[in-house]
Amino acid sequence: MLRALSHQLAGTSGRGLQQQLAAAALGNGGAPVWGSVEAFAPGEFTCWQGRRWATKKQGGSTKNKADSNPKYLGAKMSDGQLAFPGQIIVKQRGLRFKPGEGVGVGVDHTLFAKAVGAIKFSRVTERQPGRPPRLLRLVSVLPLQGDYSPGYADKAAAMVAARNAHRHAMLGLRAKFG
Repeated sequence: MLRALSHQLAGTSGRGLQQQLAAAALGNGGAPVWGSVEAFAPGEFTCWQGRRWATKKQGGSTKNKADSNPKYLGAKMSDGQLAFPGQIIVKQRGLRFKPGEGVGVGVDHTLFAKAVGAIKFSRVTERQPGRPPRLLRLVSVLPLQGDYSPGYADKAAAMVAARNAHRHAMLGLRAKFG
């Protein structure tokens, strides 16, 4: 049928083949087809323009916005402070500070006290054959049991009393500690 229509309309000029086929199929006898240039009056705007709308909201970008949360690493207690079992002494990545007597190491290399005592930070030089000497930072907890020097028992009692006073002031507890 299309072949017959195309042969029939071959003699008409001024229109495209698709417009001629559409006009013949609708039977409107040569009236202008909607959307064609002839459908507009001569004074009307006949140029088709497309509009492209934004599909994404445009936002600015920055290179220094992302930041990680703080890890709060470092020494949590100082030399001479009284430590109780389980208290964290140093949080670190790797073993910058090595554990000494009365100190344990957590899975994330955190050093913690294993006994009640005074914290001692010290530096020790390690010598291995065929290698240069290496300076180690050692953390120890000196236990309160046993008398190492004159007046040590008095110092230990004063440290325990200071800790109890601090806990009493911070927690508002009426119970006795120690």
